[in-house]
Amino acid sequence: MPLLLGSLRGKFVFWMSAVFTISLLLAFGAFRSVSDTIIIALGDRFAEKQALYDKSRIRAPVQKEIVLARKMADSVVLQRWAEAENDPQLKASALKELDSYRQYFFDGSVSFIIDKSGHYYFNNKHDDFSGQELRYTLDRAAAEDHWYYQIRQLSFPYTLHVAPDQHLNMTKMWVDVPIHSASGQFLGLIRAGIQLKDFINDFIRNNEDGITNILIDGDGAIQAHPDSSLIDMSSNSNPHAAHFTIFNLLNLQDDHIELQAALDALRMVPTQVQTLYLTIQGERKLVGIAYMPDLQWFNITVMDIDTLLGEHTFTPMFMVLVAALLFSLLAVAGVLQFFVLRRIAGLDSAARKVAGGHYDVQLSNRENDELGRLASGFNHMAATIRDNTAKLEHRVAERTVELQRVNDQLALKNKQILDSIRYAKLIQTAILPRSDLIARYLQDHLVIWLPRDVVGGDFYFLHPAQDGSCFLGLVDCTGHGIPGAFMTMTAHAVLRQVLSESDGLPLSSILALMDERLRQTLQHTSEGDALDYGMDIAICRLNTGTLEYAGCGIDLCLVKKGASSVIKATHRGLGYRLNPRKVKPIEIHHITFDEQCRFYLVSDGLLDQDGGEDGFGFGRERFLNQIAGWADLSMNQQQTLLVELLERYRGQRIQRDDITVFGFSAKNLSPDEGI
Repeated sequence: MPLLLGSLRGKFVFWMSAVFTISLLLAFGAFRSVSDTIIIALGDRFAEKQALYDKSRIRAPVQKEIVLARKMADSVVLQRWAEAENDPQLKASALKELDSYRQYFFDGSVSFIIDKSGHYYFNNKHDDFSGQELRYTLDRAAAEDHWYYQIRQLSFPYTLHVAPDQHLNMTKMWVDVPIHSASGQFLGLIRAGIQLKDFINDFIRNNEDGITNILIDGDGAIQAHPDSSLIDMSSNSNPHAAHFTIFNLLNLQDDHIELQAALDALRMVPTQVQTLYLTIQGERKLVGIAYMPDLQWFNITVMDIDTLLGEHTFTPMFMVLVAALLFSLLAVAGVLQFFVLRRIAGLDSAARKVAGGHYDVQLSNRENDELGRLASGFNHMAATIRDNTAKLEHRVAERTVELQRVNDQLALKNKQILDSIRYAKLIQTAILPRSDLIARYLQDHLVIWLPRDVVGGDFYFLHPAQDGSCFLGLVDCTGHGIPGAFMTMTAHAVLRQVLSESDGLPLSSILALMDERLRQTLQHTSEGDALDYGMDIAICRLNTGTLEYAGCGIDLCLVKKGASSVIKATHRGLGYRLNPRKVKPIEIHHITFDEQCRFYLVSDGLLDQDGGEDGFGFGRERFLNQIAGWADLSMNQQQTLLVELLERYRGQRIQRDDITVFGFSAKNLSPDEGI
């Protein structure tokens, strides 16, 4: 995306694509709305026409069967035979009459039932039962013959129903027409009809996908359906039985009410067609309903509107719309490319060349428009830059020579200063105690001396006393770098002088004398000094089996029997301007030790060093926990581990202050040991 939007052409393509997409979505929404409206309107019209067509197509063959059957019922020959069934001449004439009509029925078969005897005569189009037309005799007690005795009680010109005939082993859509004598006496029944399978295949099943025809009677019982298992086989022959109706296929109660209202309306106006949407067997369908009053049946044409008039019908229109939008986008892009983007690309290329130092750029400005005037202005600007650049290069060459001379002088001065600082480091290092002197008085020791700069303001010391004991400790002077280094030289000189003169004095007196001498050296008074320098100190006097400690600002940490502890120093410094209210008495601590006891003096540079995930200081608790855990290690091993721990904790953060750690385990000095 950044690469695409990095040019005007890319931005144009991106935003035009966005506009095209939004327009396409809006067009699609409008298309859906319009197409849905059209589909509903066309669907209603289509359902109405289809229902009328199916009504005519289905009604014609049934009506033909009815007309032929009623014509037969008017036959005098059949009426006479029904009154005198045993008359051979009447029987022969009647059977001949039946054969003359039989060929005109849809399936070429016809039945005749004589009421007096219950004899059932039947022959098919193949004349398979010639001479054996009497197929069986109805039995009022037989359940399979109840249909006849139900029908004969009705007053009707004809009856339509679908039922199986178990004696003839066939299921048909039956047309039953009664025969009466001239006096109106019921003589029997003419039975015609169409095989159910043929009726469904030829008239009910629709060859067009998405259309299903259903025939129901006035009570809603299904008389014909492409799925024969849904057909009610006893709607007329057994009116007291529970019927399977069209309402059993509906899922919503509101649809029941709406369908019943449509059927009632058609009874009132049979020439109309009712269209509505119903949920049939879980699917929403468009339904067209037509009424056949002469049959007293309703034809229901069920249509899947998505199949017949789905959105795919309008897909070509939508594709034309998409193509028109795309063509418009490409046309706008082509016009913009030719008249704008191409010229802006040339201007951009020229600007890049000028930015790269090539000022001999000349743009074409033949077109008298905004971009043409912009090209003229750019050419003028490039010429001006070319002239100014030539002048600047001459001036820069002159200044470069002068700057080179000044840089050489600064480099020389910097080298002299660095050499001086390195020499100062050698001098500062020289004041630290020698290794052989430390080994004489200490059993083991560690030293970490890390000035923040080349030189620093911390130092540690070891000074033998005339009585065979020794003084050792740690000093943290004000400042770091060169100021701190100067302070260490001053503090070290005062310290050596005071210790040389102070054999036998208590440590508190020694520190008080150092405070006075250091203040005199720094010439502090109680008022008016701009600078206030001094130092923190921890001093120990090592005797046989005992260690005296006094501290001003630097605590003594020790590890004894695997446990760490801290002896707090007096909260004050030495050498600072005198403030009597803040002068506190210095406390001396006497510690009996053995060779397993370890002592540690630490400047605040270690404890305050920030690091870790949250940037907190290293802290005294962390230090005490570490030295307690290292109680069984030598001081040299502890020194290595402590340096590694500090580096990991500090990470990429800078060192804030000078860091000094002086740790030791003391020998039990014999009285003859000393200087």
